[in-house]
Amino acid sequence: MSNKLACLVTALLAFWMLVGCSNNSTKDCDNVAGTWQLVVDVDDYECNGLGQRYKQVFEVSQNQCQLSIEGGSTGIISQGKITWTSPSTEIDGGTLSYSSAYSEVNNKEITGAYDWQWSNDSFSCSGTVTAKGHILTEQQAANAKLGETAIQLEHPLLSPSENTVAHTFTVEAKNARQVYLAGEMSDWRSKVLVMQPSEADHWSITLYLKPGAWQYKFVIDGVWVADQQNPQSVPDGYGGVNSVFVIGEEDALLIAQPGITHGSIVEAEFKSDSLNQASPYAVYLPPGYQTSKQDYPVLMLLHGYGQDYKQWVIDGKIQHLMDNMIANKSIEPFIVLMPSAGTSYYKGQHESFIMQELLPHVAEQYKVKAGPDYRAISGISMGGAGAFYLAHKYPKQFGLSLPLSGYFDMEMYPSFSWQNFTLDAELTLFCGEDDSISYPSNQRLVEQLNQQGVEFSYLTVEGGHTWRYWNSISEQVLKQVSSFFAR
Repeated sequence: MSNKLACLVTALLAFWMLVGCSNNSTKDCDNVAGTWQLVVDVDDYECNGLGQRYKQVFEVSQNQCQLSIEGGSTGIISQGKITWTSPSTEIDGGTLSYSSAYSEVNNKEITGAYDWQWSNDSFSCSGTVTAKGHILTEQQAANAKLGETAIQLEHPLLSPSENTVAHTFTVEAKNARQVYLAGEMSDWRSKVLVMQPSEADHWSITLYLKPGAWQYKFVIDGVWVADQQNPQSVPDGYGGVNSVFVIGEEDALLIAQPGITHGSIVEAEFKSDSLNQASPYAVYLPPGYQTSKQDYPVLMLLHGYGQDYKQWVIDGKIQHLMDNMIANKSIEPFIVLMPSAGTSYYKGQHESFIMQELLPHVAEQYKVKAGPDYRAISGISMGGAGAFYLAHKYPKQFGLSLPLSGYFDMEMYPSFSWQNFTLDAELTLFCGEDDSISYPSNQRLVEQLNQQGVEFSYLTVEGGHTWRYWNSISEQVLKQVSSFFAR
């Protein structure tokens, strides 16, 4: 959410706060004129905001039950009933509209809240504003400065909490004007964690982090760079790398364990007629596959935007998860197929490649069970959208769909329509509650599925659009896949 939009949202709250009194007679509209001071909290999370807080001080004038502030905003109260007129406003290339406002003034103490929505041709989001404050005394008003002041909200990782470890990130940035730390600790938002300058052109910030791996970069005057002092990194999907720092130890399921039987990752290329080129993919084969006479179910895992099959091996550590969970008998063995699809959203030529070429090829080359009862599909972000789309379009191929933080913009899929929509596959949606990228689109998809009468599950917990979140739910996802195959 832009500062301009946030300021307009909070300014209109100030107007609405004027028009509410707590009692039910016209005389109770008395004593609300004067200098008002509010602390306003803007929840703009769905608009990819970070939450904002402002202090507002402004003058309220009153003529009976008609209220006004500088700028022309007016309100009317009749017998305690609040009424106002607030037209939609064009801002930041979209329309900002308001609803569900209320306010209360009790002994000069003010509380209130309202809902707002912003939308343009391709995106919509909504949020709430809450406010608390009071009418200043004459002496307080004489010393008050009218206007709006931003109040800095402290990020929770800047303070110690249970099971956290302090770690200082440092980068050399000569002549830099502004440096930020961005990564899984900020849900990859670039202007959340402000680094402070220190000696010799170095910038630093200390965070209190929970154990496990953390991916990150520095943003130096708007340019994203990896940590040159840290050799640990993973591909970022855009031709560069993300730096990785591990606090303590990672989850044991994500690490290759000695003393157990291991499966194998088979990397290969398929010469595709649909793509007119070879496309890389990988297959995980469970322990004992080579000597086994049984056929196996197949889980297809789809990567995120700009990545390839390696994302599930490097970041997802799927081979370690499968080996360890098979060894501890929390899942039964199955095959995992990981195709590559670039930025395609698994439509068009890449859809044809996967569904008409790669899947039949895998069925011929490997010992797999046939039919939707033995085939599941999942994926992250773009891959989550693909897991939903392909399960809907190919009901004879997939019996279970598990999108993880899917970025659902179904208008991207020319053949998709909500008219006469059906979904034969079982569907469970997963999304982190702190996901600034995909959470709004998951909420909209849930609303649409409910309108369509589709049976599904929707599981949300704390987490962002990060591998920390996806790694944390992978055990649950693989158990659900195994249980489905075992029916």
